[in-house]
Amino acid sequence: MSITKKEVLPLLMEKAPGFEESWRKHLEWWGEKERGDFNDIAEFAQYVVDSYASGKTSELPGVFASVEQVLEDGDASAKELAVIGVLEDIQTIASHQPFGANAFVRWLGPLSREAWTEIDKLWRAGGGSLAGVLRVEKQLRSKPK
Repeated sequence: MSITKKEVLPLLMEKAPGFEESWRKHLEWWGEKERGDFNDIAEFAQYVVDSYASGKTSELPGVFASVEQVLEDGDASAKELAVIGVLEDIQTIASHQPFGANAFVRWLGPLSREAWTEIDKLWRAGGGSLAGVLRVEKQLRSKPK
């Protein structure tokens, strides 16, 4: 049975009990407004980077193992959330820190590492800007298969 998009965050949260306070604040801030899966997962990605920055890395092996599990067993939307929502957000957030995104590579499994590398290539090809990434993605989609 495939992991669905709605199961991704609960799976990650099982491995990161320290996220509970950040999650509570996130829910309070949004209130009754629709949050969206990518907003929720971005909050988790911020927590992962903040955890590393504060030297609290004990949860990270389990978190990245769960990302790997989603990439192995998830449906297409779950995989998209894991790649774009977790891995790409971690890369982007960590790129603004002195330790950089590469600090997280040690915890990546084979599928996560492959996705991580592709994200990095895409951002480099786009010149490090979102507009550049969107341009490259559009070019890739328009190429004949």
